[in-house]
Amino acid sequence: MNNFFDNINDGVRNVETSFVNFISAIAPWLAPLAPAYMTYSHAIETLKFPLLVALSVAVVVEILGFSAISTFVSFWFFNQKNKAVAKKAPVMWVAFAFLFYLSLIVTSNVLLDAFDNAEWAVNSVRALFALQTIPAAVIVIARAGHRTFLSEFEKEKGKKKEKSERKVSENLPENLQVSSDWRQARKQLKREEVEKIARMSSGDIAYLYGVSERTAVNWRGYAQKELQNMG
Repeated sequence: MNNFFDNINDGVRNVETSFVNFISAIAPWLAPLAPAYMTYSHAIETLKFPLLVALSVAVVVEILGFSAISTFVSFWFFNQKNKAVAKKAPVMWVAFAFLFYLSLIVTSNVLLDAFDNAEWAVNSVRALFALQTIPAAVIVIARAGHRTFLSEFEKEKGKKKEKSERKVSENLPENLQVSSDWRQARKQLKREEVEKIARMSSGDIAYLYGVSERTAVNWRGYAQKELQNMG
């Protein structure tokens, strides 16, 4: 009987977790609906935009904001993860684009409502709508530039890794076959090879000797300990 109720409790918790995850994924996309609707309403009723144009403007309001925030977070995490990299992702430019976009949307909606669709307010909003191309262009350029930089960055990392692999593989016996067990492998390794293993990264060890990453970490530890004992 206890198992029966435990299974029910587990099922309820799983459903609850799944439901919370679902609404957590959907809710952020629904948040901009209010400003998007206000923009659409003003575009149709006040600015007299065609239906398709008004819909496009409303969609842009929702997507452009998310794009700016997503790009900002992505760039920020890249900079935090790669602090040693000289060239940084242009976080400040994306932040400027988002604040510019936000000020345009807020001002546009507030002007029309606060001044009862006065002619000068309508003309001002038309001008502000035209300026939305500025934050959009900044985000597109920032993402394109960063994408190019990432491509070059990955190529440079590949070259460095290849160079490192060539360096550490010097003087290693050709077609060396070793056991994953350090005690067995040690019988086949010369002192020079043990010294290299002690200095190599686990990734290089795994690549050169065909062992798992975990085994490579253990090998490096054994090699370092052996060298310490030898003085």
